[in-house]
Amino acid sequence: MSSETQIYKKDWVMTPEAFDLMLTQLDADRERAGEKYELIRQKLTKFFQWRGCPAPEDYTDRTIDRVARRLLEGAEVHARDPYLFFHGTAINVLREHWKKAESTGVDSLDELPPTKTPAIDPLERQARRDERLDHELKLECLQQCVQSLPREQLEQIQQYHQSDGGAKIAQRKALAEQLNIPLNALRIRMFRLRQELEMCILNCTKRLQKA
Repeated sequence: MSSETQIYKKDWVMTPEAFDLMLTQLDADRERAGEKYELIRQKLTKFFQWRGCPAPEDYTDRTIDRVARRLLEGAEVHARDPYLFFHGTAINVLREHWKKAESTGVDSLDELPPTKTPAIDPLERQARRDERLDHELKLECLQQCVQSLPREQLEQIQQYHQSDGGAKIAQRKALAEQLNIPLNALRIRMFRLRQELEMCILNCTKRLQKA
């Protein structure tokens, strides 16, 4: 990537075209799209508030601008809940904030050590931040991948993992009978579905890390 492209992306400003495209991705109905947009803004602002970011509205604007730019470049919102698409970008914006805070020696509010306790080693603090962000990325990707499943498969995997102990065994036998397949065939089907989900989560995580 050229330095000119990097500067363009860093200083990119929302355009009417990009905003209209973003609303279209949220919902074909303009009024419903506007409602979803406002709800996403509220969730993003709370996301940054809860993580101690100063001026969370600014970080929300930065996230929305970045999403709009990605959509203008050809990305699409595939998740059933559009907020998940924005949330992945918000995580990367948060990561950048923490890196900047680390380089300037200023901690986020939620990272300040409690009174009268030893200061956290910078490397350990960064490791904790990375771990938290990776965890959030995986959770979001899990939601996206699960929501992308056909409703029938989603119901099956939920039923397969319900209950515990003997109740779980009975539940799985009932599911196998419902699908009219042997229990072993059901196990194989769920194993393959789990592999597909794990691959989906892996690809999703890589994609969001580059966002």
